[in-house]
Amino acid sequence: MRRNLIVTLIMSTLLASNTLFAQAILPTEDGTQPVSAKGARKAHKGWKLVWADEFNDNKIDEKAWGRCPANNADWGKHMSNLESLCQEKDGVLQLHAINRPEGIDDPRPFLTGGVQSKDLRSMQLGRFDVRARFDCAKGFWPAIWLMPDANIPWPKGGEIDIMEHLSYENDLYQTVHSPYTLEKREPKSQSGFVSKIDPKLFNVYSVIIYENRIEFYVNNVKTGTYERMNPDRPDQFPYSNHPFYVILSAQLGGAWVGEVEPKDLPARMDIDYVRFYQLKK
Repeated sequence: MRRNLIVTLIMSTLLASNTLFAQAILPTEDGTQPVSAKGARKAHKGWKLVWADEFNDNKIDEKAWGRCPANNADWGKHMSNLESLCQEKDGVLQLHAINRPEGIDDPRPFLTGGVQSKDLRSMQLGRFDVRARFDCAKGFWPAIWLMPDANIPWPKGGEIDIMEHLSYENDLYQTVHSPYTLEKREPKSQSGFVSKIDPKLFNVYSVIIYENRIEFYVNNVKTGTYERMNPDRPDQFPYSNHPFYVILSAQLGGAWVGEVEPKDLPARMDIDYVRFYQLKK
């Protein structure tokens, strides 16, 4: 997600060379009907719910979430602290991507909202479930992803993209990044997975981080696995060495998603809940 032009071109090359696979994810009860907050504790056998935000308070929990600051990466060029871009309303967290309103003292043509749990909520090993839906718009790039909650330069500490969606596609991208995957080091291992979804529906996007593998799911259907291949190569699997925090971001534009169509805006991503689980001992 912290892609500069070179990284996004690498991702595009992966897509073009068919190193990713696609499978259709049909709507299931888990994807179209929310598991209640009460039911969340028993949602996954053998797993313990350690933290969740159900976004039912009409106010963002500042003990759990901070705003995503603007940055020079493609995903962060339009991030803004404008309060209306991140709102907890009607039982969901609403993240907006908009044309710059008149009267706003900001030179950028577009503004976007995002939140992150950096330095507030993180977890080492475990399961992340996020139930979300999003609008389609040219240049809109909603994402749910994990970054190391440690002082490790990117991409050495790894990055885990639980969900990325581009413009009007029906494709859903789930990917891991590290120096090993980005530089296509040997032995090669598939690090990105593509599924077919209906983006207008709520779906549950999940990742499970184990000591030696990462599993991706959509609506409790496994969509891909990335495994530790060589214990002596920490750059191939840095994901179990430190905690990760979650980022929820409505993004616009960049080398991967392409140009933004202002007439398609505003666009929005709704997050119904975020839940963190760990294996019961």
